[in-house]
Amino acid sequence: MICITACNKEKTVQNNDNSRLQDSLTLELNIRPYNKTKLIAKADSSVRDWPMYNSLKNEIERMKEYTIQDVLTNAINIESVVDSLQETVPKKLDTLPVLSRVKILNTKAKFLLQLSEKQKPELNKIMKIAEEYPLEFNALNIQLNEIFIEIPEFE
Repeated sequence: MICITACNKEKTVQNNDNSRLQDSLTLELNIRPYNKTKLIAKADSSVRDWPMYNSLKNEIERMKEYTIQDVLTNAINIESVVDSLQETVPKKLDTLPVLSRVKILNTKAKFLLQLSEKQKPELNKIMKIAEEYPLEFNALNIQLNEIFIEIPEFE
């Protein structure tokens, strides 16, 4: 009788844990509103021929609708795109600030992938990084614009 009671309690606890995990996986990301940086004409024309930038931009747009499960499923795609992005920076955009932003995106993507591949993923950490990711991409856009800002010369 004792074993039956203990086994039933263990199954109930396990079922509750599985139920909570399922509920957590359906949580949508809460990406805080931010001023989205639009690329200026010269920066926009420079990234138009950079396929990996455009792939990442599309992934960022889709993240607004992601659940945690979507993040877990797409972490490998995000990491792959950002890894390729880092390898394909056009010469015109190959500046320290841009490379630094790409490196940050790459590091966070690798960390996101690492967290998502764990036996028991740390959903709070995954959610936090995923929610910050569009802001990091926006910071890259700011750096891309700054390359082409012309500073007037004063005498």
